[in-house]
Amino acid sequence: MTRQIIARAGGALLALAGTAAHAQSSVTLYGIVDTGVEYVNRVAQGASKGSVVREQSGNLAGSRWGLKGSEDLGGGYKAMMTLEGGFNSDTGTLGQSGRLFGRKAFVGLATPSGTLTLGRHQNLLYELMFKYDPLTFNPSYSAQSMDSQFVNRADNSVRYGLNLGGVTFAALYSAGFDAAIQNGGEVPGASKVGREMSAAILYDQGPFSVGVTYDQLQGTSIATQSNTQQRTLLGLSYQIGPVKALAGLRWLNTRNTDAPPSSWLYWGGMTWQVNAPLSISASVYHTHFRESNGGPTMGALLVDYALSKRTDVYAEGAYVANRSTTNVGIRGTGVDVVAGMNQAGVTVGIRHLF
Repeated sequence: MTRQIIARAGGALLALAGTAAHAQSSVTLYGIVDTGVEYVNRVAQGASKGSVVREQSGNLAGSRWGLKGSEDLGGGYKAMMTLEGGFNSDTGTLGQSGRLFGRKAFVGLATPSGTLTLGRHQNLLYELMFKYDPLTFNPSYSAQSMDSQFVNRADNSVRYGLNLGGVTFAALYSAGFDAAIQNGGEVPGASKVGREMSAAILYDQGPFSVGVTYDQLQGTSIATQSNTQQRTLLGLSYQIGPVKALAGLRWLNTRNTDAPPSSWLYWGGMTWQVNAPLSISASVYHTHFRESNGGPTMGALLVDYALSKRTDVYAEGAYVANRSTTNVGIRGTGVDVVAGMNQAGVTVGIRHLF
């Protein structure tokens, strides 16, 4: 009898231990603070132009803080969530137009058959394709200066992803990609308003990586819901010792609107891990508008030195050459630049991860 009681008690303890193991959960606080001092010439000042020296937050990476949580549900299933907010370290204000968790806010399940999440996500161009830009779509001087959609996000979205060996599949659907716009999505009887659809496939094995992503946006009102932006981005990279060569090609087709105009964007560059703490990245970007003879060209160079695993200092510079009708600044189209003017900028800063 005593043995039976002990056996039953032992079985109960094992069951409780198994339940506790399955219910293990964790929450992680993380973030980045990145601030630098920048010099830029030909900055727009009304109808004139001038040079400026200014402090900038988020140069290599947007300053942010976030919470990641997960719970082991057993059987290869896991509940997960991410809340991430951006901020401006030079002023202490919130980023993403004042949203508390403007960078990411989603919850979902990871399963043996893939991961499904719901909420506000980075679009697939941002999340998966930055690795093919030598400047990694950084907020200062990179491919995003030529196309801001590379770093946009999607409200009201559902994302599915699956990794099989070296192959990644992903799909995203949003019923209203920008909820900050009044009636910008989820409008009864008008499902196209603010809709975004994306799909991606990447192969990443050994020294070679290739990825392609398709992204489609609809207009953000009933009147403009048929306005369509279609983007396909192809990225390639190949590692040879300490040097990685990278290239990208983006096709943009717009229908029922000419803003932004249809175009091709392509770039090529490299990253060089000179030694353990020192790396150098360089790239050239060019946009060709399909209805004209050319477009802006930008070159960018980054030198980064790691003081530790979590802190680095950097210097970066860029120069953009505009045509008479284009207004691409080193930080984006129409940002601090006089149309038709060339622009140059240099930033020196420090970044800390926690």
